[in-house]
Amino acid sequence: MDDKTTGVRVERIDGQWAVQIFENGETTQHLFENEEFARNFAAGQRIRLNSPPIQPKHRQELPSDS
Repeated sequence: MDDKTTGVRVERIDGQWAVQIFENGETTQHLFENEEFARNFAAGQRIRLNSPPIQPKHRQELPSDS
């Protein structure tokens, strides 16, 4: 991320859901056990920042049912 990036990213890290907030050249991270809580928190931060979502750095493969 560059110093001008403002936004919010949600990704799974080590079994937890991380919400990363990029604002004014700084990054803060909040960890959640529950994906729904993380996504709801991230949605509120996107509204506060008036920012679109930022794609996760690493996409994790979800296990298939087959």
